[in-house]
Order: sequence, then C-alpha cells, then structure tokens
Amino acid sequence: GLFLEGAGWEEGKGDDEGYITESKMKDLHPAMPICNVYAVHIDVMDWNSMYHCPVFITSLRRGPEKGTPDFAYLANMRMDPDDFEHRWTLAGAAMLFTDD
Repeated sequence: GLFLEGAGWEEGKGDDEGYITESKMKDLHPAMPICNVYAVHIDVMDWNSMYHCPVFITSLRRGPEKGTPDFAYLANMRMDPDDFEHRWTLAGAAMLFTDD
C-alpha cells in the first residue's frame, strides 16, 4: 500500500475527490485509500490545486548520492483550492511504499 508522511488525507464525500490535509495527532503514517492511477495527456491535465508529491520506497528518503536511491516518482495529489503547493513542500509531505 501507500502511506503519507507529513500530511493526512481527507476522504471525499459522494462524487467529490479526496485531498491532502493536515495530519492528525499521533498518526505518523496514515494509509492512503486505493488509488486509481491512469495516464492523461499533458495538454488535457488540469493542474489547478495539485501538489506534486514525491513517492519514496522507504522513510529514509535517500537520494542517489547516499547509495541505493529511495525516490520512485512524483505523484499529483489533489489539494484544497485555497492551499498553496509550497505549504506541503515545506511540511515535507511525501508518500511511502512502506510503513517502517
């Protein structure tokens, strides 16, 4: 599964999509819901209210300079329309493949 670090996930209501939000107390790695991943042409993609979230294999978040890199890819996560992407970057929000 996928887990969040540095943020939480708010479930959508009805047809609304979920979005990244503040983490809850004592919930260090909340599990992400099942994700529907699909490719969209860059000209068709709606980039409004998106956080470019890094996805790592482990919570060590090692780069290639430290040996085996843990970075996997960047995922686009929906965020509140009133939010700014740099808020989540400064919070260190990322997704992890393992909850170690």
